[in-house]
Amino acid sequence: MGPLSRNPKMPDKPTWYGRLPTVIEQLQALPYPWVDRATLENLLGVRRRRAQQILAPCLTHTIGASGVADRAQLIAHLEQLAAGDTARYEQQRRRKLAETLTALHQRAVQSPQVWVEAPAEVVNATIAGLPEGVVLGEGEIRVRFANPQQALERLLALAMAIGNDYEAFQRVTAPPGNDR
Repeated sequence: MGPLSRNPKMPDKPTWYGRLPTVIEQLQALPYPWVDRATLENLLGVRRRRAQQILAPCLTHTIGASGVADRAQLIAHLEQLAAGDTARYEQQRRRKLAETLTALHQRAVQSPQVWVEAPAEVVNATIAGLPEGVVLGEGEIRVRFANPQQALERLLALAMAIGNDYEAFQRVTAPPGNDR
């Protein structure tokens, strides 16, 4: 594998590319004209080695074993990175992903998944007209079914009947001596 070979464990686009405009603003707000590796590491959310690689072309001074970069030069370097095709692609990819997730969320909220189709007779169900297999008694509800779909249909009919005539449901299911 050559130096430009792809590492399967590394993402194609660094995650910090999408945050470059914010990072640049934060760098501009710093009170001092120099930026060290630790500051860049923190702002970009990268590890030591990656921060050193990004900072390397901008190093102007050495303090002990550590180098520092001129803030304006580093900002120009980051802006150049941000203006590059890779950064533009990453920002566009993230924007499209956010738009897709938003659209999917809105669709799910506006059109929730329906597990059971509700025919008109179910929508207008009454306690007296519950389907076979749904039995109400004092302090109990029993639902018998042959398969999961039938269970859902019968539970839906029961729920609709209760909603359509709650007083009848109370009369049929109230235990003796428990008047509502």
